[in-house]
Amino acid sequence: MLRYLKRRFFSSPLWAVVLFSSVLLYGCKDGFDDYWDNGKPKGGYLYNKLKDNPEFSIFVEGLERTQIDQFVNKGGLYTVFAPTNEAFQNFFTTRGYTSISDVPPDELFEILSFHIVNNMWYYYDLKARYNSDAKSELYLTRNKKFVKIDVLTENTLKINDVAVINTLRDIDADNGVIHGIGQVLVPLPNLEQVLQKDPEFVNSTFYQLMQLTADSAYDSRNSFDRNRDGRIDSVFFKTYPFLSEVNTSLEYRANNAVSNQGGDPVYTTVLIPSNAVLNPFLAPALARVGNDITLLSPSYAEAVLESYFLSERKISAAELTARPVVLRTVNSEILPALPDSRFIRKNVEASNGIVHLINIIFPESDRLKSAVGKAMTDPDLSMFMAALQRAGVMGQWALTSKDGTFFAPTNAAFEAAGLDVEKRVLNGAQLTATQFNTIVRHHLINSNLNQAALTGTRDSDLGNTQQLVFATSNGATTVRSQGGVVATVQIPALIVGPASKGYVYKVDKVLLPFQ
Repeated sequence: MLRYLKRRFFSSPLWAVVLFSSVLLYGCKDGFDDYWDNGKPKGGYLYNKLKDNPEFSIFVEGLERTQIDQFVNKGGLYTVFAPTNEAFQNFFTTRGYTSISDVPPDELFEILSFHIVNNMWYYYDLKARYNSDAKSELYLTRNKKFVKIDVLTENTLKINDVAVINTLRDIDADNGVIHGIGQVLVPLPNLEQVLQKDPEFVNSTFYQLMQLTADSAYDSRNSFDRNRDGRIDSVFFKTYPFLSEVNTSLEYRANNAVSNQGGDPVYTTVLIPSNAVLNPFLAPALARVGNDITLLSPSYAEAVLESYFLSERKISAAELTARPVVLRTVNSEILPALPDSRFIRKNVEASNGIVHLINIIFPESDRLKSAVGKAMTDPDLSMFMAALQRAGVMGQWALTSKDGTFFAPTNAAFEAAGLDVEKRVLNGAQLTATQFNTIVRHHLINSNLNQAALTGTRDSDLGNTQQLVFATSNGATTVRSQGGVVATVQIPALIVGPASKGYVYKVDKVLLPFQ
């Protein structure tokens, strides 16, 4: 008796051709021959099989218009859930379109990509894979969103609760399989799209703070020649590198295990304080920058925002009401359960998360309470704060329990030294991550130094190989780096941390170490 074990390998990020490994035979399964036969011709690639079936002519037209046809007209392994012409006609009527040509290219690209799943899955395969009680699973599509494929009901295959038409199920192709469906699947927008398209969210102070920490990255998977001029029109997605584990545009974490679909879903729950409660909290910091929120440092924005993102899964308002929330802060403060009265809007769904608008401010994070956290509101130190972030040392130093003294160069000092923090370039020379880290740590001392203690030689955070030498003459205190730079220390300290844990002094030069 034979049991079929067919291993499929997720195609590379470039969707390169992937070949089946040898078929292994051991055991027995009824119906095997109905789903697989090495000697049975498949009749061409997916695109050709779709094109040959009149039920899918509108779907084919859409694939050609968005140039997705090229991906299913060659190697690789895909499962295509193809809407019938009737499904598209219903979609057009609902959306106010008359034909596939009326659908905006970007919208059409996103929708059609949502119907193409990685790897080749016959109904038989799915039944064999999920022969336990858990007969539904998330699968990664070509547009990097997940769909739920369900075989819970006997002789029924569903995708996102839409049943496959049994007479159009398991259509063979050389590089995959086609399942016909009677409804066009429309993906939910991701968190970034939800935030950008909702007037209340995009105009919120919270979202403005997020933009201070934002960056962008090229999205090769969703870039295509949208205006058919022969050139790829680049698409970029929003990233927030300062906000750890916050992914508003990305929906999966890569996982290339054989049994995996190429990625695991990534979710974020966003709690947005209303302007009515957030603006008074920010007022002291805004006053220091002329009430221009764009002049606040990204480090300060991150320290304010970090508590309002709960990662790894969607958490509904009901769950938040029922139990306490552990804030994403260094000191892991616990906020009491949120009563229903704290929600202005709740359960705004996205494909990769959920958003709640609340009328409460969370406790100040440990980072904001620390000495360096309090110095984040000084607009003259924004480059130094960015340097701490870029060097990866902010987390271990911005603590209320941390003994430490910071000699913070002003923005003018960074500019005079020719040190570009963002690019990690010094006077035109590219620094390695280690070199940049060394420069930043040369400004840090692992003890609390009040004004009287700024004497003699002190080890920097780099140890006794990179020391700082202090001197006072004619009422002025200077510090000399191992590299010979002499800077004036602004006295008294700009900030003294809670319980004298941490001192921040401004200096007028970057203390370059000995290289």
